Amino acid sequence: MCFLKMYERSGMTNKSAFIKSRIFGEPFHLVSFDKSQHGYYTKLSDFHAQFIMVGNNYNQTLKELKNHFSERRAMALVCKLEKYMMQLVQVISIVTELTDEYKERVNSKQN
Repeated sequence: MCFLKMYERSGMTNKSAFIKSRIFGEPFHLVSFDKSQHGYYTKLSDFHAQFIMVGNNYNQTLKELKNHFSERRAMALVCKLEKYMMQLVQVISIVTELTDEYKERVNSKQN
């Protein structure tokens, strides 16, 4: 690998310090940044935050149903809400599988 590329990938800000550390044999660490991974994990983090908000809204909705509706009507609405939550669980399962596949592909490319 070209020395300048090694310097760029090292994350060090001073070329002379980089050269000195290479000459005198100090440990050397390369830091690489894959923009595709960053984008994926950013979107995954956003999804996780939205999922937490849905959980909070779910709890608030259940409290309001209990307080403002008869038991029979509240149970009917809770059943509807449960169906939507099951769909959300399926989406989360798919996201988890896709994330595992993505990790495997990234790891196989790095090796």
